[in-house]
Amino acid sequence: MSSENYTALDSQASRLLLVHTLFLTGVSLSNIFFNIYLWKISHNLETAAVFNLFQFTTVPFVFFMATHLFKQKGIIISIRLGLLVHVCFFLLVLLLKNKIAFLAPGFGVLMGLGQGLYYFGYNVSTYDWTNNQNRDKFSGLNGVASALAGMVAPLLGGAIIGSLGTFTGYIAVFSIMVICFMLATTVTRTFVVNTRKPQCNFTQARALIGAEWRQVSWSMFFRGLREGVMSFLLILIYYEFSQNELQLGFFNFVLSIITLLSYYFVGRYIKRERRFLSMLLGGVFLTLFTTIVLWEPNLKSFWLFGIANSLFFPLVFVPLTTISYNVIRNCRKTADYQVEFLCFREIPLNIGRIIGILLLIYFLRKSWPAVWLLWGLGLSQLPIGPILKRVSRSS
Repeated sequence: MSSENYTALDSQASRLLLVHTLFLTGVSLSNIFFNIYLWKISHNLETAAVFNLFQFTTVPFVFFMATHLFKQKGIIISIRLGLLVHVCFFLLVLLLKNKIAFLAPGFGVLMGLGQGLYYFGYNVSTYDWTNNQNRDKFSGLNGVASALAGMVAPLLGGAIIGSLGTFTGYIAVFSIMVICFMLATTVTRTFVVNTRKPQCNFTQARALIGAEWRQVSWSMFFRGLREGVMSFLLILIYYEFSQNELQLGFFNFVLSIITLLSYYFVGRYIKRERRFLSMLLGGVFLTLFTTIVLWEPNLKSFWLFGIANSLFFPLVFVPLTTISYNVIRNCRKTADYQVEFLCFREIPLNIGRIIGILLLIYFLRKSWPAVWLLWGLGLSQLPIGPILKRVSRSS
């Protein structure tokens, strides 16, 4: 960007959003139908939990490994390799079919490798290709892209499985995922190569961690506690009630429309002075509506819970994401170590995800209702707003 006052997105940032939309389309199908596929072939919710546990455990290690790739080859190669790993992942799924139930940890590591490489490249590129003035807009558009992908992909996937039958339908859906990731890889060839060569010194960067970054880290941890489990548990519980992929696709279609509207509102109206209130209200309402599924767990209560989650989660997510980027850029010293701090950000986020999933596995082995855990993890969003109260007004 030539000027920090320039609020429009340039062509590089716009193409990054296109790549991310294609990526999210594939991931939206994966998060829903791959987890359901694991559950169907194993008849065990713990199999999906183990897959996601190994995935989130792998991601932070890949982030640190990717810095060496960044120093040698540039950031675009990280995005491209992440997409290609996703292609290989689903080609293996198509090849091995039902055998993957016994290989859930290995597939989790492979997915973590792809996610880590892609999101390392995406996060660094987001930082490089946006500025403090247009980052809220970019985060909002990113949320819109996520909602659009989540709206179209699951409904299409559910319709395909419903019309072709379970086995053939899942094969077709996994094939569509491969196509999405390959198209995204093709678009990355239009990126303008950044010639800067970062030093990536984690020891020096660690010495610069201050109070604001510690507040961001705690907030990312609390976000991860809920996010890791919510990435698959709500879908699986709803499917247990409905036993219908098309109905599940419609469920996600409606929720994604609500998410789309919420992200649009947050990106347009939630500016610096409103970030604290946004995160506070989001945390409160996410907690309140989680109690719905405790009273009477059924399709109706999960509809209400899903709607509330889609409506209020963006109130927390967008300001938190923007603040984490701005805290890095606003300090002259830390701005020189943005790659290191983006890696540091992944540590508390994924520790939170891992702890949340380990709690789920513990609940499953004790035969305790998983909805109790949903309520407990809902409480974890309450501290985010108060923790970032001061930072939200200065970043």
